[in-house]
Amino acid sequence: MISRGTKFRVLTLMATVAMLGGTAFVASGSTGAYFSDTHAGGIAGSIGKIAISPTTSTNISFSNLVPGTAQTVTVDYTNTGTVPQDVWVTFPNATALSSLNNLGHYGSVTVASSGWGSPSGGVDFTTTNLDDNSALDACGPLSPAGCWPLPDQVKLASNVPVGASGTFSFTFEYAPALNNTPATTWNDYPLPGDNGLFQTYAACETYYQTNPLPTGDTTAHQACSDNQVTINAADGTSNGLPFQLVATQVGITPGQVGTKF
Repeated sequence: MISRGTKFRVLTLMATVAMLGGTAFVASGSTGAYFSDTHAGGIAGSIGKIAISPTTSTNISFSNLVPGTAQTVTVDYTNTGTVPQDVWVTFPNATALSSLNNLGHYGSVTVASSGWGSPSGGVDFTTTNLDDNSALDACGPLSPAGCWPLPDQVKLASNVPVGASGTFSFTFEYAPALNNTPATTWNDYPLPGDNGLFQTYAACETYYQTNPLPTGDTTAHQACSDNQVTINAADGTSNGLPFQLVATQVGITPGQVGTKF
């Protein structure tokens, strides 16, 4: 038999549990909130600028070139941007570049630079075989040991600080074997070819698919060996070699396409 005191203690315990349960229910509801503290602010910033400024004329030219004697022309530049940058020289006229790269062993080119970020020794690119027709010529693949044409872009300097300066130089020489060079402008483009038909290399080969080869030639390639590889109508007809000094973000090549992360 349960005593009256025991009954009271049991009822008291049940009431306490019920109260705790109610408290737990209230605490687990959505009517409360955590303590917090708020401070207003803003995000700001600036965008860096990539810029290069030539400090000498970019209209450079050779004078009275003769075989066996090299000439060098130069342009000075300064990083006038707000961040370090790489500096390049590019040759955007593909027809003019291909005309130069038609000389083979009859011409040599050296692209060099001096100043901050330039390579040891200053030479960025050099070749004595200006040939961009590796698919048909016997000099083999594009490499220093075979056909080695001047590329359409050459890196001059790396990680040039703001305010730092450098010099771009371009050296050219006709080979001594190139005799009786006529007095004319340098690097006329496009070239007419050597078959007397004033055609591009591709048009020359097409011509000899249905016409007799010249005396002494056994293939269309031999008959058209001096006709340049690339001719774009939009590049026009002129002489010389157009170039651009280009500044880029460090590690980025001219014309490089970005991706979204």
